[in-house]
Amino acid sequence: MWGEAPADAHSQMCPACQRTHDRFPAGLVKVGGPFFSAHREEILNLIRNVEGLEKGEHPLHRIMAMEEGEDGVAIATTDTHLPRRLGEALMHAHGGALDFKYPEAEQLIRVMWSR
Repeated sequence: MWGEAPADAHSQMCPACQRTHDRFPAGLVKVGGPFFSAHREEILNLIRNVEGLEKGEHPLHRIMAMEEGEDGVAIATTDTHLPRRLGEALMHAHGGALDFKYPEAEQLIRVMWSR
């Protein structure tokens, strides 16, 4: 147990919290297709479970936001590793099509999965 910091200690936001506060994701995952609509809860549970495992090993690897639309869900993350793990877990569990994009000028990964 770490205990409490001294009253005069410097306070600073962690990098993941800072990204969330600034709404500046390091990773974006788009999950969609007819299969998503039919298996929505199962897929969202898989996503949450993978995030929990990743966050247990790497506390700064988190989901910042999940926005559901008619055709799927968009997920913003605080790092570039969690999106890849999410995409690979979806492929392993359900097959489908998986695409990774690393725009050159940005420090961002875009992952698209559909089936």
